[in-house]
Amino acid sequence: MFVFGLIAVNAVVVAVLCLAYWRIEAAPMARYRRHRQLENRLDHLHQHPDEVTLEDVEQLLAQAMPARRAASVCAAAGARGVSPLVLWTWIDLYDAELLALAVESSMSRREMVHRVATGSAPDRRSLEIFAAFQGAVAS
Repeated sequence: MFVFGLIAVNAVVVAVLCLAYWRIEAAPMARYRRHRQLENRLDHLHQHPDEVTLEDVEQLLAQAMPARRAASVCAAAGARGVSPLVLWTWIDLYDAELLALAVESSMSRREMVHRVATGSAPDRRSLEIFAAFQGAVAS
């Protein structure tokens, strides 16, 4: 019985040490690996923008805004037929927040392509107003 108690105590100690190791070493390393993979993918896409997907755009947006909003923006843009390359270029030319506002304000695919092709940035305040209006209508 005494031996069984020692074995149980040792098992608990090993489990606690494993958990402590995981919290201190393994979990941060896994986050670091995911971050490095994302950086490597983004570097690759800057060299090969024709390979951009909506998921890549969503990951890029998620660095600048909540993941739920990034997913919503990509879903709405995809539903309107805006190509991932246009979205990617838009972020490069302007920024992620301006892309989100453009999509949330229901900017047409044609106008988004035109803005990217000409490099003419839309007015941020106007997009904010249209996005707020679209949100009020949808509610």
